[in-house]
Amino acid sequence: TFYELGDALFIKEQGIGACAECPRDGELGCSFVDTLPPKYRQEATHFLSWTWGYRVSTVREALQSWLDTQQGMRAEDVFLFMCFF
Repeated sequence: TFYELGDALFIKEQGIGACAECPRDGELGCSFVDTLPPKYRQEATHFLSWTWGYRVSTVREALQSWLDTQQGMRAEDVFLFMCFF
């Protein structure tokens, strides 16, 4: 589940982005998305409502099913807003 990813992503001292400068406030510690190369962090094209209790595989499979129904849409052109708080 996403609960199991929580520590790796968000534990302040050890989480991804903990040692990187935030581009918004210049302070140490940034969000996960700020650690990604620019080509993977474009303006969001879609909002995804979800819950921490979902298995990662469930979300991945649901997204693939949704993408399969979207004519002409390519995965590399989709940027999701998924709030991790």
